[in-house]
Amino acid sequence: MSGTRNHSGAVSLVNYVYLLPAVLFIGLFFIFSIVFTSYISFFEWDGFSSMRFVGFQNYVSIFSDPNFLLSIANTLIWVLSSLILSVLIPLLFAILITNSSFLSYFKFVFYLPNAIATTIGGIIMRSLVSTYGFPQILGMMGFKNLVFEWLATPYVNTLVMILSGVWQGVGLNMILFIVGLRSISPEPIEAAIIDGAGVFKKYRYVVFPLLDATFKVVLLMTLVNTFKVFDGIWIMTKGGPYRSSETLALTMYLESFIRNHLGLGAAVAVVLSFIILFISYFNLKKSFAPDA
Repeated sequence: MSGTRNHSGAVSLVNYVYLLPAVLFIGLFFIFSIVFTSYISFFEWDGFSSMRFVGFQNYVSIFSDPNFLLSIANTLIWVLSSLILSVLIPLLFAILITNSSFLSYFKFVFYLPNAIATTIGGIIMRSLVSTYGFPQILGMMGFKNLVFEWLATPYVNTLVMILSGVWQGVGLNMILFIVGLRSISPEPIEAAIIDGAGVFKKYRYVVFPLLDATFKVVLLMTLVNTFKVFDGIWIMTKGGPYRSSETLALTMYLESFIRNHLGLGAAVAVVLSFIILFISYFNLKKSFAPDA
């Protein structure tokens, strides 16, 4: 019996050894990065000269900077718009095509943009909305007032970039909704139809409540990804014109690696991380709270 216990203990120890590379990787590139970023946010540092301790001055500086406040506003616009569009559009498509005989074809077509790198998607969108692209077509159709550089116009460029991000994310969210819809037992729906429920009431009181878990996954994924959005903005506008389309992730990059204000960039990163953690915590707490 003792030999069996020793053998089981040895096997358990070997299992932990297999986990060691992943633990070391996470510790080195994740936990250490968090600690080091938080540490340098209290210093003035350009990455080359000696670090100078400034306390909370970096945080005071960013919150008194109008460009940083604009960056927060742009990020909130991104988040709210993406949450609405990245849920409603995929949900509508999923409802329309779930029972279609061409479901596999539709899934491929809608998921294809998600398989394209965000940078490639940004390049494609930048070409489409140039004055020789979609605006020119609209001008030929009589809408002359729409022939201008969309990506060089504040707030118009933000709208274009949001739509580009939604376009690339529709496929994944749609597939998640399709999986959720197909996992719903038909009995509750059939009972609702027998009771005289129309299409609206069927979805409002039966289907959507049963999709609650899928809604939470889609919302959380969209929320976190939107706060971190960077690639498409950098490719299409680089935060311009005049920093009007910057988001927090872009401000963090610009301060850290373009202007060499690593302390300021780290402070922006800490603020962004706290915002994401705060929202994710309450979202997850609500999602996994036991039913009353």
